[in-house]
Amino acid sequence: MFEPTETESKQTLDQACDTILELLREAKADPAAFKQHPVKMPIGRPDEVTAARKPILVYTPASS
Repeated sequence: MFEPTETESKQTLDQACDTILELLREAKADPAAFKQHPVKMPIGRPDEVTAARKPILVYTPASS
């Protein structure tokens, strides 16, 4: 769920609504494929169980 700010233009709000409607159509057409989203992100669906049971509380930057 998201809440746009008052400064968003009507064009931006219409684009957001169109995107949500497209996602709803896709979810109804192929629910199994929709559950695989996000597909274009560096991380897919986060493993919430492992994150809750074994949290990483200290950031360790990758060495170069």
